[in-house]
Amino acid sequence: MRYDARIIAGAIGLQTAFLLGVTPAARALPPPAPPKGVPSASPPTAAPPGTTLPYGSIIYFVLDDGVNSGTTEPGTTIHMHLKSSIVVNGVTIAPAGAPATFAVITTLKANTGDEDGAIEIHLDPLKLPGRDMVLPVRALHEYLTRELTAGQEATRSTTDTIGDILIPYHVLYHALRPGHQMVLPVGSILRAETAATIDASDPHAIVLATPPPFSSTYDVPHADLTAPPFYTPAPMRPHPLPRGKPTLPPKPAASPSPAAPAAGTTGAPNAAASPAATSPGTSPAAFPTFAATSAATSAATAPGPSTSPQ
Repeated sequence: MRYDARIIAGAIGLQTAFLLGVTPAARALPPPAPPKGVPSASPPTAAPPGTTLPYGSIIYFVLDDGVNSGTTEPGTTIHMHLKSSIVVNGVTIAPAGAPATFAVITTLKANTGDEDGAIEIHLDPLKLPGRDMVLPVRALHEYLTRELTAGQEATRSTTDTIGDILIPYHVLYHALRPGHQMVLPVGSILRAETAATIDASDPHAIVLATPPPFSSTYDVPHADLTAPPFYTPAPMRPHPLPRGKPTLPPKPAASPSPAAPAAGTTGAPNAAASPAATSPGTSPAAFPTFAATSAATSAATAPGPSTSPQ
């Protein structure tokens, strides 16, 4: 069997390159041709930087009224003002000192057992002076509580532990010790964020753009028919159900006694009863000859009128 010299030389060269660790040079493929189709529309041009104030920008307010979780009633309106001006693209949207308010929704007073007070608030939209529009804002924390650092919590815990060990009945004092009220004095700084984008690309036409509603694929669609639950708990019964009395069986009533026979008659059955009465299943019409014979015999044996000789 003969082999071509070129095939043998190529095989020997590949084996030698493999043994020496030399790999043949790779050749680059040409780039693919661009797809042919309708050209896509160009994306909308974004506003130049500095001409918009994006959604969620931080602004600061200064409280003009104090808030105390122990004395402030729910529904109270607290006044404050803008700390710094809001300037976008050289246009003053709201000057410093612009008035604003927020409402106290609920308050939680301090209680025994180191339970600190808390306040829930809701910011009203900021009215832009000189413009017929309002800027929606919201607080970074609408539920305000006393925030303690890790060092403060460790110090309180260590102090309570030492007191429980060294001071008699300190455990009772620890259990009955009231917490601290949540207090915001006048002049406190309240951080908030804008709930709309301010577009000042055109200084003569300011635009407030609110974001579209958040859509979630996990929201349950509305349905007029409510699906039955997998498990329905038994209703609570605060009181046991009354137990009924057992029903007694009815007593048998005495049967009525037979009526007594009339005077002058005997209780013996009538001996002259007709065959119709003694033989069931027969009728008087079945014995016409017997009835006629009985009638003739009775007429013959009846006593007639007495006659005497003249």
